[in-house]
Amino acid sequence: MGRGLKRLIRLLIIFLVIVFILIGLPLILFHMKTEAPINQYNDATENAFYQALDDNLTSLVVDSEEDTMSIRVTDTFINRVIQKQLSAGNDKYQVATYEGELAYDYMVFVQDVVGVKGVWTTLTDDALTLTAGADILINGTVFYQTGLEMRFNIVLSENDQYFLQIDKIQIGNINLPKKQAFALTSSIVNMLTSKSLNDMIAEQLSFGTFEEEELSLVIGEVGLTEYLYTIDPTLSALLKLIYRESLLVLDISNGGFDIQLSMNALRRLITDLDAPSFTKWDSESDKVAFMADFALQAVTNALLNPLDPYIDLEEADINAILDYTLGEDVQFELPIEFMLNGVQKEYSFASTNLFLRLNDDELSAHLKMSLTKTDLVGSFDMQFNLNTNVSMNANGDIVLTVIDSNLGTIDIDNETLTALIGTLDPNLMVGDTLVIPEEKVNEMFEGSNIVINDSYVNGGLLRLHYGLAG
Repeated sequence: MGRGLKRLIRLLIIFLVIVFILIGLPLILFHMKTEAPINQYNDATENAFYQALDDNLTSLVVDSEEDTMSIRVTDTFINRVIQKQLSAGNDKYQVATYEGELAYDYMVFVQDVVGVKGVWTTLTDDALTLTAGADILINGTVFYQTGLEMRFNIVLSENDQYFLQIDKIQIGNINLPKKQAFALTSSIVNMLTSKSLNDMIAEQLSFGTFEEEELSLVIGEVGLTEYLYTIDPTLSALLKLIYRESLLVLDISNGGFDIQLSMNALRRLITDLDAPSFTKWDSESDKVAFMADFALQAVTNALLNPLDPYIDLEEADINAILDYTLGEDVQFELPIEFMLNGVQKEYSFASTNLFLRLNDDELSAHLKMSLTKTDLVGSFDMQFNLNTNVSMNANGDIVLTVIDSNLGTIDIDNETLTALIGTLDPNLMVGDTLVIPEEKVNEMFEGSNIVINDSYVNGGLLRLHYGLAG
């Protein structure tokens, strides 16, 4: 054999080794055969969850003795939710009339080359495994299969926070150290979506915090309350109270998350006060008309009692003022809607606006919240109550000194009340008082042409001592 031929063979071997390293080895290393749990992708999977949810909510609405809401979120339900979201843009996925087409088998396509089989979960009592599978297609034929598996260890801390810490990341047949695997996974995701894995997690995660340094997902009071705050601050405050009273119990077992919420302590008491009757202001002209009459009365009273004029406001008047001033800042309505066996179920969790009651020398503030179901008589009611004494400080601020506060049978201490009020307005609570700034007071009585010097409750009326403006 001549030298030239030997050299050629050597070069050919080197070339084949390089090709194997660059192409063959990655194909071997990244190969993973996965199979999505297609048997879970059906209405029966979600009906099981929604039936339990409907039963729990209905019992709360119609049964005054029902005191617990208990529900399980299974991995099969989670997988169905993921499937519906991923395949939302593909109306052919697993639809029998399209069997044989690629769109029937794959939830989504990436650049017409990668067919995504899906993303699914498996739950045990101490771990969550997330699996993703995809095929590389050439002319509609499967050329290569790959996948990703991430295992999270689940730990419940003493402060009721769940830590989902990445224990393993396997890409194909490669089981790299966690941080290297995360970086590689992020690179692949970035190549396919132009986003880092961390950015994608942050984008998709409605609540909780992903800590990249620790490779852990933290879900607890802070993340959940921040998430609810984006929906409505009042809901966020309510969840804070639920956490502080240990009314929410979360547990994980094989196949599901178990959620139990003790509701009886939150139920509205029969002694709770109702909202008073008053005429709502529908427009600025209603306020202008009221303040014009108010200003005329103020001038008349000042003429009759020039040394110390005052006006007594009734409950109806101060509630009309408060209701218009607050608008929809406190009041909320959260629809709860879902399909069950082809029937739309409609619930609503909503509140009144904040209303005030006057009794002897006290002013009390109240917020009633109710869970109701369309076409069903009854409701599950809760009510926040705050009793105060009214005064005014040297700055012209109205000061409400807290006497006591409760929601259902829960007596709310000052620390908890500060946290709850702080969710709505971090500057409102000062010590054991709620301070309504002078500017807000002036806004409430804009157009009355008075400057309030003092205020307090006397004989079930709000007495305002004032001077005439200008």
